[in-house]
Amino acid sequence: MLAEKHYRPLFHFAPAFGWLNDPNGLVYKDGEYHLFYQYYPGDSVWGPMHWGHAVSTDLLSWTHLPIALVPDELGMCFSGTAAVDKGDKSGLFGGKDGLLAYYTIAAEKLPDDVDFPQSQGLAYSADNGRHWTKYSGNPVIPNPGLQDFRDPKVFWHEPSQHWIMVVTLGQKVGIYRSADAKNWQFSSSFGEGHGAHDERAWECPDLFEIKVEGQSESRWILIVGVQREAYIAGSGTQYFVGRFDGEHFSNDNTPETVLWLDYGRDFYATQTWADIPQADGRRLALGWMSCWPYANHLPTQSWRSAMSIPHELTLKPTDDGLRIHHAFIRELKNTLADNHQLYGMSCAAPASLFDIEWTEALQIKLAVSLEDNSSLMLSPMQGTQLILTAQNNELVLQCLRQGAYGNEAYDQGFPHDYVIRLGVNRKLTLELLLDRCSVELLVDEGRYSITNLAFPEQGPEHTLRAELTTGAVVADAEWHLLTPGK
Repeated sequence: MLAEKHYRPLFHFAPAFGWLNDPNGLVYKDGEYHLFYQYYPGDSVWGPMHWGHAVSTDLLSWTHLPIALVPDELGMCFSGTAAVDKGDKSGLFGGKDGLLAYYTIAAEKLPDDVDFPQSQGLAYSADNGRHWTKYSGNPVIPNPGLQDFRDPKVFWHEPSQHWIMVVTLGQKVGIYRSADAKNWQFSSSFGEGHGAHDERAWECPDLFEIKVEGQSESRWILIVGVQREAYIAGSGTQYFVGRFDGEHFSNDNTPETVLWLDYGRDFYATQTWADIPQADGRRLALGWMSCWPYANHLPTQSWRSAMSIPHELTLKPTDDGLRIHHAFIRELKNTLADNHQLYGMSCAAPASLFDIEWTEALQIKLAVSLEDNSSLMLSPMQGTQLILTAQNNELVLQCLRQGAYGNEAYDQGFPHDYVIRLGVNRKLTLELLLDRCSVELLVDEGRYSITNLAFPEQGPEHTLRAELTTGAVVADAEWHLLTPGK
């Protein structure tokens, strides 16, 4: 393997040292994007959970701040949320705006009179998240008798004039409401018989309203994590499209419909930013770029795990119904160091379309038309291949990844070979974002998002190759090397 410095990403948030997992408390206030995250500073494997904290003005360059929340006598600080309390509805800020953070209190050792370890806690900050005070009345929601009761996401619902919390209730999502952000009442639950389930609890719910592109109406999106049996074995994120009336969520699709937010191995615990200014209007999402079967065994030692690049989410009509589409954040345009184009490439196999040498980071956009019985192989870096095949008027994308360094969990869990069926053969767009340890792909104008880690054994210089192995293709390509702070 390479020295770990060659795996530290340039454009993806990672801890300076220690362990990172779920994004928490994504919120915007006074010109800053806040990123809190599950953090263990004592080792580069999972341990007693703290809330790490960083801020950014552009979602790409992050400033590490002191740890926001630390374990106490009640327990560890598991995942949660943050929100701006506009107008001091909680009464905690003397009439001014402030930041609220909700987190799961996870007891490490249970007292004799407690049977279940997880409850919901509140903390608050009057100085833009630099200092936090835990609420003296914690927990604000005691455990209702469940082993898995965690990961609260809280937002203000203007039509009902209440705070809303969605939270894991085993294999369901619970919906709670509060007028003052401190006293909560249970409203309903959603999930039984809907979507994808495995033997473990759903995790990290998020609920938000989003406009249907090109229409005046909107829908509500409910996001939940599946721990072990996602699209490909391991952890992943699904979503539901529906309606929310302030107390109940209803699914627009049939209960058996499963919608995956990402088709890769490494996009989990997805959360979206709260309180983005209306003038901006984007729904920005972030995922933990790892997967539980091998997360503790990645080939870095002083630090472990990173976040995805932030995504801009939109909801668009398709032949299959309303579906989430992804775009990489527009702020990436400010990092472009150069521009290269190849238009109208027309090849018959065997043929090489291009070889692009890169070291730090690369973004490339392709438009591809394959004849039937044709295959185009993209090799972003050593150990990773993406093979697009047109056969019987259908497009199929094969995702392959190799990797081994003598760790059994990594060597067995990290490699993969799976396919994504993309529907009828047509002109297809592919956008790749390559960083030192990641391959992120958006297909069909963002209809499909595919996020995968990569730890090449050779480098740090890489070559992106595009080879037509069978058939014929017509393609356009535009690519840019990316430079931090440009």
